[in-house]
Amino acid sequence: MTTAATILNRVSQQLLSGTVEERNKLASTITDSDTSIVLLYDLGGYRSGSVFELESELIYVWEADAASKTLTVQRGFSGTTAVAHTSGVLATLNPRFPRGQMLNSLNAEIDDLSSTANGLFKVTTTDLSYNGSDRQINLTGATNVLELIDVRLRYLADNFPVIRGTRLQRDLPTADFASGFAIVIDEPLMAGTLRVRVKTPFTRASSEASDLTTVCGLPATCDDLVELGVTIRMMAGREVKRSFIESQGDTRRADEVPSGSARDSVANLLRLRRERITAEAGRLKAQYPIQFRK
Repeated sequence: MTTAATILNRVSQQLLSGTVEERNKLASTITDSDTSIVLLYDLGGYRSGSVFELESELIYVWEADAASKTLTVQRGFSGTTAVAHTSGVLATLNPRFPRGQMLNSLNAEIDDLSSTANGLFKVTTTDLSYNGSDRQINLTGATNVLELIDVRLRYLADNFPVIRGTRLQRDLPTADFASGFAIVIDEPLMAGTLRVRVKTPFTRASSEASDLTTVCGLPATCDDLVELGVTIRMMAGREVKRSFIESQGDTRRADEVPSGSARDSVANLLRLRRERITAEAGRLKAQYPIQFRK
């Protein structure tokens, strides 16, 4: 089982490359509205004006009391959502790659992989009861269909022949077809159960606990592809940050890391990502060939 958290941990390891960010722990459980937080260890770099991360929530520090290890904070900083956190949760100071941002990048990557230009998709199967006379039948439960794969009729328990005289119609009046999608039947067909398989987009991860296969619909072989995509998206802004004309706190940028290094690294990853997308699209195409009408 690969969850979104698993991918984010791998990406973080790659991007930090051994760099250890300053950390602490929550001394006690907090609610989503607490603005006074006590840490377990000495505050160190946790001071007024700093930002730290609890799970996927960023928190801004207004005041810090070193004696009591207490921080007065603003919750849900920089567009993140304030949630409850349990005692012992890691607090990461000024994270280079915030997990909330990485989760957003993961979902953007999932959306992008579902593009028809990439040829990747989730297979959704629906069983419909057909009365033998209607020419169009509502595709129950459909919300976003990319393409019809095939329609099969349950002729016997062990025989589901493909019905070639069928096609998908979309954007229909919901007063007549509740889903807005319908299967059009262009040949005489007996009553029975139709098994419809369609291509649909992958589903976004609602949290770090979301399983990429069972929840998002991604094939298990795509784990590394999603990891590549998140890494690229998180690195893309590094060269922009380098170009700021204000003073730079990281003096390594000029001499040890030449201009364009981040861009060149992303270019290599983009090439690898494209090769992996092509490979996965070929595998899906072979596994789910479109049944053309005769």
